[in-house]
Order: sequence, then structure tokens, then C-alpha cells
Amino acid sequence: MRFLLWLLLTASVLGNAYVNTLAGWTGATQTVASVGTGVALLGSAVGLWLTRPRTEA
Repeated sequence: MRFLLWLLLTASVLGNAYVNTLAGWTGATQTVASVGTGVALLGSAVGLWLTRPRTEA
């Protein structure tokens, strides 16, 4: 499960970089793609945080 979350996090970062630099999209297309990759990034980051190993003190 954590492997898939790390994979999604990496893909969303790369996807967002592609959308904002190389894709050449403008207007609504770029906005929708950027929001989509941002949601994937935040979702995977939250998932990784919630599934982190807990250490008991």
C-alpha cells in the first residue's frame, strides 16, 4: 500500500512539472490538469502520513 502511495506521489510531482513547464497547455486545460495532479499529490501525502510507522516512547 505504501509503495503505491509513494508511486502516486512521485507520478503527481512529475506530472505537475510536465503540465506547468513542457505541455504547452493554457487556460482551463492547464488549470484542470494542475488541480488534478495537485489533488493526487496531496492525497498521497496524506495517505503516507496516516500510514506512517508509529513508535511508542
